Amino acid sequence: MEYNSNNNPYIRPGDPYPGGQMQPVRNPGRAMATASMILGIVSIVSMLTVYIPVICGSLAIVLAILSKGYGKKMLPGAKVGIGTGIGGIMLIFSIVGSLVAMILSLNRDDLITFGRQMDQQFERQTGQELEDVLGQSYEEIMKQYAEAMGK
Repeated sequence: MEYNSNNNPYIRPGDPYPGGQMQPVRNPGRAMATASMILGIVSIVSMLTVYIPVICGSLAIVLAILSKGYGKKMLPGAKVGIGTGIGGIMLIFSIVGSLVAMILSLNRDDLITFGRQMDQQFERQTGQELEDVLGQSYEEIMKQYAEAMGK
């Protein structure tokens, strides 16, 4: 009796895995781990914006944790997603924190000069004066801030 794949009684016709081989098991969290890794990388690449790194980094962390499921080990893509997500969030907070610290440390004249430069930049970009949009110029806002801070 010949046992090739055509007349083997143990192989169903059209079976993609002949010889009784088991179908490979795919990890159900693999897609979430990959999405986590991609979102983490996006959070680092987009660090010059304010909101995108925080949103993408947070989603990367959540998806990485969810991709683990009931398993004991985390997939490598999920580990990368957590690392890059945390890195993107930390980068944006350090950039925003350093900018806030820089503005808080300026003296009165530097604050007013900064406000004047912001007014000029806004007018160059939009063709409108900031005073028409907000009701007061950024230079006046900086003067009020300097007075409130006692500078």
